[in-house]
Amino acid sequence: MQEKIRNFMSKQFGNPSGIFGKFIGNGMAKRNVYDAQWTISLLNIQPYHRILEVGFGPGVSTQLASEKASRGLVAGIDHSMTMVQSASKRNADAIQAGQMELRHGEVSSLPYPDESFDIAFSLHSIYFWTKPVDSIKELKRVLKTGGLLAITIQPKDTWDRKVDYSIMTLYFGSEMASLFSEAGFQNIRVEVPPQEDKVFLECILGVK
Repeated sequence: MQEKIRNFMSKQFGNPSGIFGKFIGNGMAKRNVYDAQWTISLLNIQPYHRILEVGFGPGVSTQLASEKASRGLVAGIDHSMTMVQSASKRNADAIQAGQMELRHGEVSSLPYPDESFDIAFSLHSIYFWTKPVDSIKELKRVLKTGGLLAITIQPKDTWDRKVDYSIMTLYFGSEMASLFSEAGFQNIRVEVPPQEDKVFLECILGVK
C-alpha cells in the first residue's frame, strides 16, 4: 500500500491531473514561492527579453518573470493540462496583453524555432525528464547564441520523503553541471541560496 501511495504521489508531483492535481498545484504555488523568487533573481532579466519556462506548474515563476520582461515575452510549456489551466487563470492579464503564452507540451520537443529565446529556465521539473541530456540540448537549440539556461533543483540528499525512483531521478548540482557540459553549454556554475535562508536548493546555470 505504501508503495502505491508513493507511486501515486510521485506521478501527481510530476504531472498533476484532475481535482487532486489542482490541490497539488495550489500547494506548489505556496511552497515554491521562495524557489521561484530566488531563481528569477539569478537570471538578470531585462524588459525586452524573450524567456521560456519548462514545467511552469501553477505559474508563479512565469508571473514573476513576466513582471520583469515587461516589453518582452514569457513563454511556457508544461505537460500537465491541469497546470496549463491553473497557470493561465493566474496569468490571464499577461496572456491577454500578449506578454505571455502558455502551452501544453514536452521539453523533448519544444514547439519553437531555433534561437527564439534569451533565457530558458526550469524549477523542479528535470526529475521527470526521461532523457535529460537530450532535453537540455533541445533547450540549447531554442536559445540565442549567448543565451542563458538555468535549472533549479533540490539536491538529492536533502529530500525528506521517499520518492518512486522509477518515476523520478534526483540529482546533485555537480551532476547537473556535468549534464550541461555534455549538452554543450559553457560558463557553467552552480548557485545556492544565502546560508541564512536555510533553503536546500541549487541552481545550475550555463551559457550557449
